[in-house]
Amino acid sequence: MIMSVITTCSKTASRWSLPRCRQMLKNSSYGVHNEASSRGFTPSQYRGIDYLREARLYKGTAFSLAERQTLGIHGLLPAGFRTMEEQLDLCRLSFSRYSEDLNKYVYMMELQDRNEKLFFRLLTEEVETMMPIVYTPTVGVACQKFGLIFHRPRGLFITINDRGHVYDVLRNWPEPEVRAVVVTDGERILGLGDLGACGMGIPVGKLSLYTALAGIQPHHCLPVHIDVGTNNEEFLNDPLYLGLRRRRAHGNVYEALIDEFMDAVVRRYGQNTLIQFEDFANRNAFRFLQKYRNSYCTFNDDIQGTAAVVLAGMYASRKIVDRKISDHTFLFLGAGSASIGIANLLVKAMESEGTSADAACDKVWMFDIHGLLVESRKDLGEQQEVYAKQHEPSSNFAEVVKQVKPTVLLGASAAPGAFTREVLESMRNNNERPIIFALSNPTSKCECTAQEAYDYTEGRCLFVSGSPFPPVQFNGKTFHTGQGNNAHIFPGVALGVIVSGTHHIPDDIFVTAAKSVANQVSDEDITNGALYPPASRIKDCSSQIALDVIEYAYRNAIASTYPEPEDKVAFVQSNQYSFCYDSALPVKWTWPKDSCRIAQDTNILKG
Repeated sequence: MIMSVITTCSKTASRWSLPRCRQMLKNSSYGVHNEASSRGFTPSQYRGIDYLREARLYKGTAFSLAERQTLGIHGLLPAGFRTMEEQLDLCRLSFSRYSEDLNKYVYMMELQDRNEKLFFRLLTEEVETMMPIVYTPTVGVACQKFGLIFHRPRGLFITINDRGHVYDVLRNWPEPEVRAVVVTDGERILGLGDLGACGMGIPVGKLSLYTALAGIQPHHCLPVHIDVGTNNEEFLNDPLYLGLRRRRAHGNVYEALIDEFMDAVVRRYGQNTLIQFEDFANRNAFRFLQKYRNSYCTFNDDIQGTAAVVLAGMYASRKIVDRKISDHTFLFLGAGSASIGIANLLVKAMESEGTSADAACDKVWMFDIHGLLVESRKDLGEQQEVYAKQHEPSSNFAEVVKQVKPTVLLGASAAPGAFTREVLESMRNNNERPIIFALSNPTSKCECTAQEAYDYTEGRCLFVSGSPFPPVQFNGKTFHTGQGNNAHIFPGVALGVIVSGTHHIPDDIFVTAAKSVANQVSDEDITNGALYPPASRIKDCSSQIALDVIEYAYRNAIASTYPEPEDKVAFVQSNQYSFCYDSALPVKWTWPKDSCRIAQDTNILKG
């Protein structure tokens, strides 16, 4: 049918007006946008005007004359044409005119609402500039101001009042092909505490990076906030707060809601749907990970993603400090879910080197708000008890550093300035090349700055932060410090898990990802002081992680996508998002040559 319409229009262009050809095409129900068609939408779902209203279809002034005529939007846009590259230049200019990071964040979110392709193309091409805006640290400020800057929903809000109807709420999400869900309950957002419904900015930001850094299809991604209330007094009394105005629910009611949510996701989207837990309170994070990891395709980024980033940094450090993981002594400031997750993965890596589990645990020391984790303490959780030592209690962190003499210092405490001059000088005195991870986010919560780390260790440290720091000057040399950002890990892991159809995610996948990242750290990166590839290379890094994860999944018989692809590079690429505009013309449509007569300048027929 469509070919007959096209043929008729082409052969009779001299007798038929362009509007009549366009109307004939519309009436035939074949005026289908390629992307919409590939997602299973029926042709009748999109009218011409929808291409100006739907962010996935909108191209602004990049619509060619042929597209404008075919879609019936000729005259609804200015006469001028801009290529995508010209639009990107304009976006960069607009972005640069904002002085406040929060305003830059709002600009980027409005761009995503308006033109999805342009947003992701800009983000992926300018990742070093844009990632600190759409993700940490600026996303933390955006969460705090969520009620003020909220314009349009970008995810699904499920409340405690929806118990018994969670599946029905999921069905309200318009996308039928969700493959990845990032979920939070907002109780421990970064180092900012309980932000309630304002924590939705975290799943939204994470999934933006799923697409920008790994090419996961945006319509396959679903951000979810589980709103069970908040204990944040400021928000409960704030007229701009948009969540439930009630104290946070706990206990059996809360547990049952999370169970129902997990079951509803699988019922709605299938057993292979990836569910990433994000920013849950410590008491819930490990419990849910242990409860669901063998029944669902799930991981906790705060626990496993952060751990893999640290392990990657440790593997990369061997290019400077020629030691195995088991040759190090680790001291943590903070004993929450992030620290326990890091320690567990370090122990697993030491075991792979031939160290016993007990000996590996002996290499790990922890210090929290109540002091050193020792066996005599009665307030320790089950996960913390593994790392408690037969040692005198101590509440003086600087003294513990002097006594333990760690080779690696790790901060996941949200205690700004906790790595004092005394602490850093002790690390310098005890180690030729001390390794320091100051991982707390946002920047205001970091245990020390990059400049402090280099100054107080006489420029000898290997420094990693959770949020980006500007280059550091010391003794006439410039150090581009590495950011231990989970973005090095979770997009690539998610891509590999999704395309291979992996049902469950063992810790070995995160060890695999850590080794993959470390292998991509160049000698130049090391010379510049970085233990990670720069943000500009994370996209390539994610693709390599995905390939390594896929290889692991098929080698260990946990993949469910069959047959196993022979060319895994092509297999990954075929599943990735295109950052360029698609044609809005029907498949195989050739515009009648005589139509050029309506344009005074045929050079404007771009696209």
